[in-house]
Parts: sequence; structure tokens; C-alpha cells
Amino acid sequence: MRRGAALALLVLVACRTAAPDPKLRELDSILQAKDDNDPRLDRDFNDLSEPTKSLLRRRYGELPLEYLNERGTIVYLLGRNMRTTADWDFLRDVVSEPPCGSQSDCSKADERGSHGNEVTLAYPALVALKVAQREMGASGRHAARARRVVEAALRSESPAVRRLAERDPGR
Repeated sequence: MRRGAALALLVLVACRTAAPDPKLRELDSILQAKDDNDPRLDRDFNDLSEPTKSLLRRRYGELPLEYLNERGTIVYLLGRNMRTTADWDFLRDVVSEPPCGSQSDCSKADERGSHGNEVTLAYPALVALKVAQREMGASGRHAARARRVVEAALRSESPAVRRLAERDPGR
């Protein structure tokens, strides 16, 4: 309940302080509903403008670190719209983030320590890494930029991110 109230407050403040970008309002609505299977995610967030992508990156940074699913959703949406150096720099920054220690408080280690929880705690970085690996595997025009993301992931403090980068480097 506390988490839902915090997200609702964040959405309210963001809507009042940010320019009324329709994509950002739509994303906030989806995140508040906690529906990461909402068809709008696949339908309405293609070919994002550079200003909208910038707003999404800013929203990512505004969300509490513990909002792993929400942050991962933003990475997923931005990962489908990779065109600029800023896009790839963002992904590199995400895979370079210090690992979250616990879903309730990223600054504290989780007592459970299970592999599944480790993956959950690294969700945004794993999404970013998969975008880069897919680009490298396709030998796309951004392969060199994608390689830098994978190289950063290989140096990650998160064991789950490092393992995925080592296992499937996209080469």
C-alpha cells in the first residue's frame, strides 16, 4: 500500500511539474495500474521523439531505486527506440548502476539471497543488457555502441548482470 501511495504521489507531482507530454501521462497511468502486460506498452511507445525519450530517462532517475519493475519497464520502452548516443549512454549507465540489495531497501542486503531474487533486483540492468545483446547479435548499425554496454555489464557489481553478459555477449 505504501508503495502504491508513493507512486501515486510521484505521478501527481510529475504531472503538475512536467510538461504535459501525452506519452509520459500514459506511462504514468500504466505504471500506477501496475499492469506491465498493458497492450499500450507495445502499441503506443514506438518511434518516441527525442524530447519524450529525455522525459522517460528523467522519470527513470526520479523513481525510487526499489521500483525495479517500473524502472525496468522504462528501460524496455527506451530500448525499443535506440537511435542516438544518448540512448546508448543511458543503457550503459543502467548496467553500471550499483546493485539493489533488497526490494524494500536497495541500500541493504537481502537475507534471502536466492538466485531468483538476484535477477529481480537486477531487472532494469538485465533489460538494458538484453537490448544491447540483441543489437550486437543482429550486427546492427549500433553494434559498437551496444558492445560498450555489454563491456560495462561485464564490469557490473551485480553477479546476475555479469553472468548474463558472460554467457551471451551478443558476439
